[in-house]
Amino acid sequence: MKVQVNLKIASQNEATSKVDFTVNGEDTVQNVKQLISASQMLSFPDPCLVVNGKALNDKNTLTECGVQEGTSMDFVMQASESFLIEQITELLQARDLTCDELGLLYCYKHGISINQALKVVGYSEKFQDFIKKEKKFMVENGRVALVRSDTALKPFSAADELKRLLEESSSGSMDITGLCSRFTQKFNVSIQSIVNMRPAEFLAKEKDLFVVTGRGQVALKSVAATQQRQPRMVRHQQSEETQAAERPAAKVQQVEEKARAVEADSEAADNEQYMDLHNKISGRSFNSKIAQILTDIVDTVTEKSFLNISQVVRGGSVGKGTAITGATDAEVVFFLKGLPHGQHSKWLPSLLKAVAGVLTQHLDSGVEGICTTTDSVHMKVKGLVEVDLRFSPEFESYPETIQAMGEQGPETRRHFTASLSKEKVQFVAKQPGQVKVTMRLLKWWRDQQDWSSAMMRPSDEMLEVIAVYSALHARPKDQRSAIASSMSLMARFTELRVVWSNYYNKGDVWQPLMQHRSLLMDPVNPFVNVADPQTFDPSELMALAGSTRFFW
Repeated sequence: MKVQVNLKIASQNEATSKVDFTVNGEDTVQNVKQLISASQMLSFPDPCLVVNGKALNDKNTLTECGVQEGTSMDFVMQASESFLIEQITELLQARDLTCDELGLLYCYKHGISINQALKVVGYSEKFQDFIKKEKKFMVENGRVALVRSDTALKPFSAADELKRLLEESSSGSMDITGLCSRFTQKFNVSIQSIVNMRPAEFLAKEKDLFVVTGRGQVALKSVAATQQRQPRMVRHQQSEETQAAERPAAKVQQVEEKARAVEADSEAADNEQYMDLHNKISGRSFNSKIAQILTDIVDTVTEKSFLNISQVVRGGSVGKGTAITGATDAEVVFFLKGLPHGQHSKWLPSLLKAVAGVLTQHLDSGVEGICTTTDSVHMKVKGLVEVDLRFSPEFESYPETIQAMGEQGPETRRHFTASLSKEKVQFVAKQPGQVKVTMRLLKWWRDQQDWSSAMMRPSDEMLEVIAVYSALHARPKDQRSAIASSMSLMARFTELRVVWSNYYNKGDVWQPLMQHRSLLMDPVNPFVNVADPQTFDPSELMALAGSTRFFW
């Protein structure tokens, strides 16, 4: 039946818009609210569905609430600028972000763009203008920070941190390259990614703090001033040999420009080397073959088995689009209607055995080693890809899945991992193309190393998460920089404390995980540390990332 939905904001009397929806009388009020929020891209929680001035109960069906063909309903949102500010404040609790990063994380967290959210609350100007006018935020060096009363939590200042590094040196001056290196070592992020300009340009701009010389050196202004006040030899007292060694300023500038050009050419050549490698390990024809293989498997299970399938999700490196030649895995998750949300040990083994029998009977000779594991049907297809078929009960929403997982113990909870396959794939799918290139290159590098045991070898998921985290923090300009940033993170793996805010909050993380030395949280599963010390030892990774070159 068709109903009319009037979208309203609680603080306003008139509807912002009217939309016609086709619904079923057996749909619950909660389901209808989720449908409206998703279709209209609304991110504000706890909306009300109101008919004739009465708010409907979430658990009741539309029929029970007296909703009929043509009924007019009000969808009332608790939307306001103050609430939007609270959402943005939550994203800035951990660290300062650029406006682009804020927009990206807001979309991850709430499922819509920040500009759409601004539009809902009636703000028509740009997001940057909204941030600048709010007293709760401040913008410094291109990054948005919270204005805090606690002096220990003042916004990060790149200039102040560089000043401290120079003060720690014995002379108060350093080579600019060396200074940038020490900054990266201290903060795991390049100075250029924070200030959005070349380090030399930034230092020259901060004239109140630094003095940049023509020889690529930088000194504290206070130190340079002291040196200038010291007595100097009169020019005519200098030897002819010393005078001959002095170069005109123009000559120095020419040499520096030539050096910069050589450096730029070298960086471009290095980046081209990375891209050439990527094209070799991830070809289009290879990916199309894998896609066709998975289609054949899904069709066989769907047509030949007895299963009541509601949805199929393709995961693993193939489903995420991060597969490389020679190291390809695929996961296909079938969501089934009618399965209980728990008690996997009772229904899963017999289900896996039955599906394995169907595949053995109907798939061609290109499939090898069809067998059952504790949670999947495993096979290798045409020597190209390892495939795991997994099965999950049908859940109405992500929160329902997490709630069901929270009610289980650690051992039982692992059976629910397949239920989050859609969110896992979406997390990677939302990343820019250059980040996926980094993921594939890191997997290639891993496969070139000799790991002493499976526990030492970093997983695909671990490398994918590192690539995303590195990209958000360092904002690399090319693959050369992206790989360098990722390797720097891996060399300091035990210092990582990473919690995401796209699907859950820090408070949702299973508390025992917070005691782990390395914390690299699964972006969609608050019960899993990808770097769990029971399954991964980072010692070899740190040694290799800190001492080896990428290409040899």
